This record gives sequence, C-alpha cells and structure tokens, in this order.
Amino acid sequence: MSEYIFIDRADEAEALAREWAGTPQLAVDTEFVRESTYRAQLCLMQISDGERAACIDMLALESPGPFAPLLTDPAVRKVFHSARQDIEVLYEHLGAIPGPIWDTQIAAAMLGYPDQVGYTQLTGAELGVTLPKDHARTDWSRRPLSDEQLRYAAADVMWLLPLATRLDEQLETLGRRDWAAAECAALLDPTLYDFDAGGAWRRVKGANALRGSALARLVALAAWREEEARRSDRPRRWILKDEALVALAERGAAGGEALQVLPSAVARRHGDALLALLAAADEHAAPSRPAYERMEPAQERLARKLMAVLRELAEKHRVSTPLLATRKEVEALVKGERDLPLLRGWRRELAGDRLLALVDAD
Repeated sequence: MSEYIFIDRADEAEALAREWAGTPQLAVDTEFVRESTYRAQLCLMQISDGERAACIDMLALESPGPFAPLLTDPAVRKVFHSARQDIEVLYEHLGAIPGPIWDTQIAAAMLGYPDQVGYTQLTGAELGVTLPKDHARTDWSRRPLSDEQLRYAAADVMWLLPLATRLDEQLETLGRRDWAAAECAALLDPTLYDFDAGGAWRRVKGANALRGSALARLVALAAWREEEARRSDRPRRWILKDEALVALAERGAAGGEALQVLPSAVARRHGDALLALLAAADEHAAPSRPAYERMEPAQERLARKLMAVLRELAEKHRVSTPLLATRKEVEALVKGERDLPLLRGWRRELAGDRLLALVDAD
C-alpha cells in the first residue's frame, strides 16, 4: 500500500471526494479531542480506498462537508473499527449519520474475539501486521502534525479493508454475516447520539444507589448539568462533578444547607437555580428503575446459573459473552422482563430460548 496523502485545503478535499465517488467501500477513522469541551473537536479524518490513505486536516477544513456525499452514499460501505464514537462525532459535524457501516470490532466479536478487541491486536492476529503504538495519546488538536504522527493516523485505515475482507470470509463460512450486519445497522439509529438531557442521570456515578425523592432530584440536577455543559461547551465535570450531584440529590433543598456540598463558585453562580430545581423535583415521582432493584437470594442463584450457561454457550459458538447478553440483561430476565435483545434474532437462537427455558422451569 502506498504512502498517505495529507489534505488541508477544500479544493483538494473536493477533488479526492469526486475521485472516490462510486468506490464500493472506504475505510474511515477519526481523531478528536474533548478534554476541555462538551462537543468533540474533530481534528483529523482518515479515509482509505484500499490503495491510498488520506489524512484530512479537519481543523483546516472546519467541516467534513466535501466528503458528506461519500459518507452518506448508501452504495458505499464505510468500514470502521469500533465505530460508535466515530459515528457520534461525524453525526455532530455532518448533521447526518454516515452509512451504511461495517464495524470490524463487531465482526470479530462474532468470531470469538473479546467484544472490545483492539484494532492493533486484531490486525496482528488476522493479517500478521504490527502497527505503531507510539502516538496513541497524541493531542490531535496541536499543529503542525509531524510525518510520524500522520503515518500513525494513516495506519488506522490502511489495513481496515483487508481486515474486513478476512473477517467477512469467516463470517460467511459460519453463516453469521447477517448477524454482524444487523448489529452494525443498529449503530445507525440517531437516537443513540441525539441530545437527551432527561436521561443524563443514568451516566452519573452513584446513581444506582439512589431511590425515591433523592433519585427524582438527581434526574433534575443531571438534566440541568447536561444542558449547562452543552450551552457553554464545557465538560460535564467542569460544571459539577458526579459526587457533588449525588450529595446534592441526597440532601435536598431543606434549610438551604444543601449548597454546602458545592464548590463556592458554583454555589454563588447557580445556587438559587439549583435550590429551585431541588424543590420542584420533590413534587415529581422518581423514574421507574426495576432493573436496579435488589434480587432475592433465589433469584441471585438463578442468575449465576444462567451466567454460567451463557458463558458455556458463548464458548461453544465462538461468540463474545457480553455480545450475547450482559449480566444486567440476565438479571432482568430472571425478574420477568421479556423485551430484551437476548430474546430477539440470532441471540435468541443461540442462547435466549435455552435461558428462558431454565427460568420457566425454576
């Protein structure tokens, strides 16, 4: 495979996009930073047609717009490794979901690799290629980028298409290509990436321990923080750390002492608004959380039994266990939930029916 090409001008980007129009598939990767912002800053986009790799300076171009027709062309398959964050970033900057996509991490998990297998490990195992590791923590927003950094970035797409081909062949042999296609297609759902302040509490560390009024307060506080972080384009933790959110939710607004758990600057700037939020939250019911309720001892024993069977089935069928079902899904099954991925499609065929029979027989 030839050397990479570097693009930092709109006319060059437009010319390359025209040249690649009609290409059946492209390998795509992105480099971004979000340490000091709420929104990811797209710094570099790498694309390869299998012959050349292009490193496109997104800070110079400001937008992936010239490549929008390619990235959204339904006739061009976009191959990623661990696609979800790349899709999220491109969706933010394009205003559209890139697709159709193929994720080599998902394909590998269908072949017995760990569900989070890395690109370097996978290319080594499948292609015998050793990729550089020395710029894994590069600040991609700094300019200029060195030749060494760009070579590292280009390597992330140079081997993606050969890797995808090799994994495709194995999936076809096992009759699992449709399984992987369904999992990849699920990543194109915009609701996975759309702004959802109301669900922000689910990402707060310590939320699982809260119940009743404290949980209702956390829901309101986390939504406020999410909206404030988005409005100011600052990381959530810069607005208010998880620990402070949970402490504030536990205390409530009574007596005004709640604000003592906050940094003084936050209390001065947002104290009145937060107290009003807490008071309003006490008037609303907390969201239902059946999956977090503590299980009875008999349910715990059954869940452990099901997890053991699940691991056996995953090993037998050479599928990553977490890809089949998570521990939370198994616990939900034990508690009576039936609207689960485990009980749909290929998962039901491989494991769902077996586990459901064990639950019904218990």
